[in-house]
Order: sequence, then C-alpha cells, then structure tokens
Amino acid sequence: MPHEFNLDQLAIRLRSKMQLRELSVRAAATEMGLGAATLSRLLQGSASTTTPDLANVSKAADWAGTSLSDLSAAPVREKGSTIADVEVHLRALPGLEGPDVEALVAMVRAGYNHAKKVRSQK
Repeated sequence: MPHEFNLDQLAIRLRSKMQLRELSVRAAATEMGLGAATLSRLLQGSASTTTPDLANVSKAADWAGTSLSDLSAAPVREKGSTIADVEVHLRALPGLEGPDVEALVAMVRAGYNHAKKVRSQK
C-alpha cells in the first residue's frame, strides 16, 4: 500500500460499530461489500500478515464512519472525538497488559453508554 494507514485504529472502529449494532463478521462484511475473510483480516489490524488493498480499507473506513485521512499516519483533527477515538487512546497507554486494557475499555464504554441512555431519556 503506497500510503500508510493506522490499521489498528480502523480495526477498533470496525469492532466498535459491529459491537454497537450487534453484527457478526459475516453480516458486517456483507454490508461493507467485503468478504468475511477480508473483514477478519482487517479486524486483526497491524497484526495481520497480509496488507489490505486500498479499496478494501476505503470500504471499511466508510462503513465505520471515518475517512482515509483520519486513518493516515498524521491525521489532522478539527472535529470532536468519538468513543472509538477514546478506545484507540486507551489501547495506546503504556504499561498496560491485555486484560487491563480490556477492562479499562469496557468501563469507559459502559460509562459512555450509560450517559447516552440517561441523556436520551431527558
């Protein structure tokens, strides 16, 4: 791929939307116009042994509600953050191991979802 993209951030955004909508890999891949195996590789982020092509990254980014420029190595940000952005930053914190990161992400997500629910009831 001639341009480098943050595939870990894309994977987090994809997982976040899939989880929010309670979609399986197959269902989400169908919505994106991708094969389930391709989506599975994208969900591995930078840990995948294959490099996704630009068309697939673009389809996945569009579906996840982000752009290729947001996923570039040095994105320019002028808009507000999303819960996926927060998750990206939590996962990047130094000194945390897998289970600790997952617990932290789950707590923040639960608090965020609770706040959204309370706000929507007002």
